[in-house]
Amino acid sequence: MAITITEVLNQWAEYGVFSYVFPFLIIFALVFAILQKSMIFGDPAKAKNVTAINAVVAISIGFLALLNDAVSTFFATLFPKFGIALAIFLILLILVAFGGGKTDKMGWVGWVLGIGVLIWAWSQWNYVFASGFDIAQFFQDYFWGLALLAGIGFLIYWITKGGQ
Repeated sequence: MAITITEVLNQWAEYGVFSYVFPFLIIFALVFAILQKSMIFGDPAKAKNVTAINAVVAISIGFLALLNDAVSTFFATLFPKFGIALAIFLILLILVAFGGGKTDKMGWVGWVLGIGVLIWAWSQWNYVFASGFDIAQFFQDYFWGLALLAGIGFLIYWITKGGQ
């Protein structure tokens, strides 16, 4: 008897591939790319072992992020909506191309759809965390941590884009 794709995906879900492996890989890849691009620990092309240091830091952050189940739930909520928005955007580009329009001028559509998906995901936030998660209390409790994270993000942006 042949195994179907649905059975394989359900088995992966049971093993935690979608809850832990893929979120870890996304977080690892993003942190590693930011560290490589920002060259906080030095230029990977010039200094020895900088890539290894970046990888260790990215792996550590990836695993630490998975300690909280909210990360897995967040990814499980956001990416299906992102996939829907991406499909809508693709259909819109095809329709514009069929109409003889210029698809290279459609950057604003991506921003509108992206903001729409974020609003949609935000509207689902309380549904996802219906087990007593209070978003206002979260921001109140972690205000300084979020402010520090925003500051670090701005610093990384300033370092990578400031010299240009």
